[in-house]
Amino acid sequence: MKGRNLRSNPAVVVHVQDGLDTVIVEGRATQETNSEVLGALLKEYARKYDYRPDWSDSRAQVVFRVQPLVAHAWRAPRMHASLVNFVFQEGTGSNGARKP
Repeated sequence: MKGRNLRSNPAVVVHVQDGLDTVIVEGRATQETNSEVLGALLKEYARKYDYRPDWSDSRAQVVFRVQPLVAHAWRAPRMHASLVNFVFQEGTGSNGARKP
């Protein structure tokens, strides 16, 4: 279901927070189909989580790549003193950091 939704509307927001460091990434999701990339990801996934997912059936297990457009990051408790925004140039992989 999520894969179908992402195919029809690839806009995503990913939020990672560990209590002190916060990162919010806005971007576009695309299905990853490159076998070399999937192989490398599978190897690292197994190393980190000690688990090897079965991605052989692309209808049951789908992997998406997020191309970031904007990222916001800050460190608690002084969010306004540490806020940094990154704006990525679509399709180039380059970015620029700017303080608000």
